[in-house]
Amino acid sequence: MEARNENASHVPAIELEHVTFRYFEHGKHNVLEDASLSIPQGKITVIAGNSGCGKSTLAAVAAGLYPENGGVLSSGSIRLFGQPVGEQNPAARSRYLSMMFQNPDLQFCMDTLRKEMRFCLENICVPMKEMDAACERWAGKMDMTSFLDRKLYTLSGGEKQKAALACLFLLGSKAILMDEPFANIDEDGAKEIVRWIVKQNREQGLTVIAIDHRLDYWLTVADEVIVMGKGGKVLERGINRENFEAHKSFFDQEGLYYPGRYQREDSQEQEAEPALVLEDVSMEGLLQGASATVPKGRITAILGPSGCGKTTLFRTLLGKKRYSGSIKADFGQGLTEMSSIPKKERFLHMGIVFQNPSNQFITQNVYQEVAESYRRWQPKQGEETLKAKVEEQLASYGLGQYRKYSPYMLSQGQQRRLAVLAALAGEQDVLLLDEPTYGQDYRSTMAIMRELQEKVEKEGLTVLMATHDRALARAVSSVIYEVKDQKLVRVMNSKAEARQGGKDGAEN
Repeated sequence: MEARNENASHVPAIELEHVTFRYFEHGKHNVLEDASLSIPQGKITVIAGNSGCGKSTLAAVAAGLYPENGGVLSSGSIRLFGQPVGEQNPAARSRYLSMMFQNPDLQFCMDTLRKEMRFCLENICVPMKEMDAACERWAGKMDMTSFLDRKLYTLSGGEKQKAALACLFLLGSKAILMDEPFANIDEDGAKEIVRWIVKQNREQGLTVIAIDHRLDYWLTVADEVIVMGKGGKVLERGINRENFEAHKSFFDQEGLYYPGRYQREDSQEQEAEPALVLEDVSMEGLLQGASATVPKGRITAILGPSGCGKTTLFRTLLGKKRYSGSIKADFGQGLTEMSSIPKKERFLHMGIVFQNPSNQFITQNVYQEVAESYRRWQPKQGEETLKAKVEEQLASYGLGQYRKYSPYMLSQGQQRRLAVLAALAGEQDVLLLDEPTYGQDYRSTMAIMRELQEKVEKEGLTVLMATHDRALARAVSSVIYEVKDQKLVRVMNSKAEARQGGKDGAEN
């Protein structure tokens, strides 16, 4: 690769000085409190920090989305490449910076990628005769040509993420800001995108700012990692691949993830009866002739590339999609063909946390969301007992101070914790988790996993988890399946299995 341009201006790409911001006019809680941050031009900068510390809010303020579209900026200044953000309209700002949200569904205005890309180009006044060629070129670069005319709602979470990135790069901004860009993308897809981003950075001087809990994809290429604390305060910066070992204790102290942090405590587990059995299952051209056994009272993980059918499998189990073959479930009366179990009865025994948790919220604030779950699933509990239990759970999940917030005002990581907490109130036999650690720092991830493991061990809960986080799957799962060639292939995940399988049966 060519060396990047070392003569780039010393003016920061993003500069925030003494910024204080809150969401509510008369609210007492400032999300950003006297926050200052400077991001250099032409570099790859990664911002890490605990869930809810203000990373996403800071990004939206830097991009000019706040307070233009909500909230109160009570002090401070924000500049993009030396220009005050508040003095520029959205089209002018997009020449300097474009941003990808945590939830790609919130990014789209149109119903197909082609229309969305055209809409982006219209907003920066690209001549109509040039639009189609630009759309085809950038869709091709992102391997999204076949998705151009598909309805966006039919795409998987990972495919939507790549579609959002294609739109981002299409704008040709001097800098891109990505909020949890790989949360729903498989490892190979994430690595491919990082390679492309690095190429643009090296050859074109593209400034890259990534907010990410996972450093796996960035540590070897980032010029700097910045750790942010509560209120948007910078706790540590200047971290890179060369000095990272010296900062591990700091990451431990802050409860943040770094490569190799997950440690599996291997145990000699007894064989368990099956909770779910799939035999020769096919669905919608995704899985074809797939078979698997999900043991009772265990955590089972499913790995696989974006769009391979993990989420669709969950919807199939809940009766939302058709399938051929056999799916049997044991909800206390022996293995029974799923198609003969009414949908309402399935929900009595099987809960789910969606890939996008905001799709399942039903109340106006965080406290109500958990309280209503307990009332619905445990109606015999008295109100005082219920209140005490809700407060205890909110505190343990780090959500106590947000009890009066709307669920939609939370960060993606906080929304995920709230959805898991509400789902656990159902005390069902099987819990389906779709990307449960998306947007979570290490401490929050392990809090969720410890809660689940306790319910698995003490109450016999069966957990089926779809995830791209291979390290987490190895650390917490008794059984791992991986989608390969439209089949479910069991991956060994314990020393006992490895010993039985021998050298040829080692983990893929």
